[in-house]
Amino acid sequence: MKMRKYSKSVLILFLITMIIPGNLFAQAAVPVMTLADGTTVSMTSVQLTALTSQPGVALSTTPVVTATQVAVPLPASLGGGFMVAEPAALAAGMNTVGITIGATAASVAGASTAAGEITAGASVAGGVGGGTVAAGAGAAAAAAAAAAVAEATRTTTTTTHH
Repeated sequence: MKMRKYSKSVLILFLITMIIPGNLFAQAAVPVMTLADGTTVSMTSVQLTALTSQPGVALSTTPVVTATQVAVPLPASLGGGFMVAEPAALAAGMNTVGITIGATAASVAGASTAAGEITAGASVAGGVGGGTVAAGAGAAAAAAAAAAVAEATRTTTTTTHH
């Protein structure tokens, strides 16, 4: 008798899954950032959880970073807060989890987002373009110093062809 009830339940569940599309139960991926190469990075909350379990990637309520880290703001639909990591660790984590394919540290360091500014530490900010990237403490001074050194050491080279 119990076997019959179990069989009926399995049959009913099977029929329901055949009628209702599987993607109805799937989570929708939410756009998080656009990499420097133009690739839009979207993820689900499950992928975000898997990503933050990767080495060097953490969630934070504030965008506090070291000189080599970035803090990527997360949309409210993913719980808000920030993903904090070095660009190489974030790229590797996204590739490992399957969020991206071939993401690099440079593409993460040059990323932008609609959810707010990506905070970059001083040594990361030097390689990042303008837009939605806010430099961490001391980065503006470091960038100004680097620009001054570059200007002071600029030379003109003339090549003569014979």
